[in-house]
Amino acid sequence: MWMDDEFFARVGHDLRGELATMLAGVHYLLRYQKDLGAAPRDMLERVRGAGERLKRLLDEFDNSIWLRADASRPMAIASCDAGELARRAAGHLEEAATARGVRISFDAEPDGGAPVEGDPELLRVAIEYVLGFAILRSRDRPVQIRVSISGGEAVVTVIDEAGPVAPEPLARLLDPFGERAAIPADPVAPRRRERLGLGLAIARGILGAHGGGLTVEPSSERADGSSTEPASGLSPTGLRFSCSLGGVQRGAPPSSPETRGRGGAASASGDGG
Repeated sequence: MWMDDEFFARVGHDLRGELATMLAGVHYLLRYQKDLGAAPRDMLERVRGAGERLKRLLDEFDNSIWLRADASRPMAIASCDAGELARRAAGHLEEAATARGVRISFDAEPDGGAPVEGDPELLRVAIEYVLGFAILRSRDRPVQIRVSISGGEAVVTVIDEAGPVAPEPLARLLDPFGERAAIPADPVAPRRRERLGLGLAIARGILGAHGGGLTVEPSSERADGSSTEPASGLSPTGLRFSCSLGGVQRGAPPSSPETRGRGGAASASGDGG
């Protein structure tokens, strides 16, 4: 609890600076040292890959300040569109999706778009953590993104077909480190970490700070257009995440955790840290 935003910012800045220096040397060697043999080049590529993963882990570390509710934390509020935020998030994850054989599809967006008042960068980060989790689960399987308006609020839904999650880990999925139980081990490097395990909890914190929320539930929907709910008697084929983006007026503080709506599946358990 004593760790404040400045602590995270200083640690992340110092670690990121050293990492950038090391990666710059690796990139230089790979680009300009034409006489490198196959073995040294392969080792440098492995170091480069590890460095890129570490950059993502540091981003997650920096964003972990959103595990703790703080109504005074500043946000850069602006008008944005939920569909555009979802497409930007998918663009950032395109390389990761391609590497895992994941095809990301977009359902039809609402006529006139899905306007949101909030911090565009933070909302994009929240959607990206949810979508990234679905991609990690979904090797050689599709992931669908749907943008809609529900109760006057923009909602980004992410649906995967990566199989069900048992009830107990599903109930903890949005808590810090709860997502680890639902991510399959890398077959090449089982101990490799692509995420710290905080992404979904951070997404919930960011969305909650905007007056929205994050829920997850089993789903039997498929990206090919067929849509059958678990209640129909069919076994769930994956998970459905609903990101309610909420809305924060310019100059107004976000709603407090006590007055913020929660609703839905796993979001009802835990307070995000």
